[in-house]
Amino acid sequence: MKRIILTSICVLGLFAAKAQNVTPIRKGFSIGGSFGVGVLHFTKGAGDAETGGDISLPNLKIGWLFNDKLGVYLNAPGQMYQQNSRDRSFEGLIPAVQYWPANKWWISGGMGLAMDMPAFYDVVDFGKEEFNFGKGVLISTGYEVLQRRKWAIDLQGRLLMSSVNIEAGKREGTSLTLALGFNFY
Repeated sequence: MKRIILTSICVLGLFAAKAQNVTPIRKGFSIGGSFGVGVLHFTKGAGDAETGGDISLPNLKIGWLFNDKLGVYLNAPGQMYQQNSRDRSFEGLIPAVQYWPANKWWISGGMGLAMDMPAFYDVVDFGKEEFNFGKGVLISTGYEVLQRRKWAIDLQGRLLMSSVNIEAGKREGTSLTLALGFNFY
């Protein structure tokens, strides 16, 4: 599955780089999603699973664009990791401001709710699973390699720094993700 995702990112990136660009109309409702790979490093509270790389899911955003340079989004960044031979997700719900300093390049930043929970496909019994919550900061940037009037494909990088409360105190981690994004304006 990971090979399919990586191959898809490379192929779509190559096609997008060759395509002719059109200036997008960025105004009003916007929604986007991305998939990619990342590295997650825990500085506290992870036991023996200190650093690992895996797929990055979910990565969704929904928001409002005030004009072609400025918008606000609710981001749901996520990074998968393994603990005790089970998949977990280190993610968040982060409100952020996104700004385009250039036509194709955007930057974004925000602060919000961080979550550490079982991967949605690995849940056996919701009552017995460990769900942890805390605070997180998201900084991201992207470059739109293909633009159309109402949508764009971008290559993006995200840095999610989070601290969640666990039974033994705190679990703190940083996730660095590279992804291919699909955005609809």
